[in-house]
Amino acid sequence: MSYEKRRAQEILADQFRITAELSQLTGEYHRLLQKVAAAGFARQMAEDAPGPALAEAERAEIAARLTAETCELQVAALEKELTALGRELSDLT
Repeated sequence: MSYEKRRAQEILADQFRITAELSQLTGEYHRLLQKVAAAGFARQMAEDAPGPALAEAERAEIAARLTAETCELQVAALEKELTALGRELSDLT
């Protein structure tokens, strides 16, 4: 079974696309980290008066953290794709 190697131009186009996506996602990740920090601060402020406000602040902090962690996993996946494309490109030479 034979397969045709992709051309360098195709690999570079994929690298460019993924790099642009990674750039956007990294910006989003940093925004989400700020949201996690703000939610943590809100939770700390709510700890002075336990009750529904504290429970809501804890839920908001957990939700923010989970969203940021999901984004972090997406960033890592894109970085792996870029690494694989780099290897594919170097194999052409």
